[in-house]
Amino acid sequence: MRSKKMLFTFDYELFLGANSGSVENCLLKPTNKVVALLEKFELHGIFFVDTLYLVRLKEAARTAPKAATDFKLIQKQLVRLLNGGHCIYPHVHPHWLDASYDAELNTWSLQDLSKYRFHSLTEQQRTEAFDQSMDCLSKMLQNSTATFSINAYRAGGWSIQPFSDFAKLFDKYNIIADFSVLGGSRRNTNALSFDFSSIQPNSFPYRFNNQVDSKSPDGKYLQFPISSLAVEADTLTNRMMKKILWRIKHGQNYGDGKGVEFVSNEKPSDYDKHMEMLSIELLTLPKLKQYCSFINDNDYVQFISHPKMLSPHNLLIFKRLLSIMTGLYQLESDWRNINI
Repeated sequence: MRSKKMLFTFDYELFLGANSGSVENCLLKPTNKVVALLEKFELHGIFFVDTLYLVRLKEAARTAPKAATDFKLIQKQLVRLLNGGHCIYPHVHPHWLDASYDAELNTWSLQDLSKYRFHSLTEQQRTEAFDQSMDCLSKMLQNSTATFSINAYRAGGWSIQPFSDFAKLFDKYNIIADFSVLGGSRRNTNALSFDFSSIQPNSFPYRFNNQVDSKSPDGKYLQFPISSLAVEADTLTNRMMKKILWRIKHGQNYGDGKGVEFVSNEKPSDYDKHMEMLSIELLTLPKLKQYCSFINDNDYVQFISHPKMLSPHNLLIFKRLLSIMTGLYQLESDWRNINI
């Protein structure tokens, strides 16, 4: 049976704007549901955990019982994921440093976006934020029965540039792989900024040294690009179906917060007008055929999804997709088994 390299990556995070939403609806419930599907087909996920949120949550837990409960529930879920063979890695959103906590509502507000990019921090702040992230995540997972290494990373807002902000930190913690590049895409907004236009969409994983968008055969680090496909399936039928599903709640995402409102500082590129990332949360019945065709045509595929954005309909169609693909191919979902 022909093999396919399919990575299922998830940004494990709350909403990052005015209202974070709840841990139950944004993290625990949808993560349990999507992991149950992956395990049904003997596949594994890669979870990039919003580590500065955990740092702030742990601080709040000292005086707020609800925050303490949330911290314990998240820790229990992450340890269970690791014990189940899934990967857990850091994902840093620096503006958590300025987030405010409402103990009564047990929610966070992250309206100050001045630190959204890692590059917006001073070098000392970057080091402290990364050190706190790695320390908190390592301690949360220390009771796991699995042997693990925290050696991969995804940047918050995909803002992995300039890589010089990260290189020393990667070396300090023996991080060898990054999952932040969406080939062909470019963004410059009030909060995030990146330019991956020099990397062809749907590139195979590659090595790099000083710049994430410059391939080097003998590079020190590994880059696993996120896959994207043409937005052919965003048809009238698809839009109508999403409206109907939303009304009957089958298309409503589990998350209950409010995200960041990005304001672009430039016109979208041709890529960003016509392409979208491969994602479970964007997968609908009208898109199923296109997703299947894409996977048939590509031996390497990486999904990027967010538990908070998943809906019952997304998960139903994802189950169909996995059923089809596992019937046709031998799927490899562990990045560590991909030779570059």
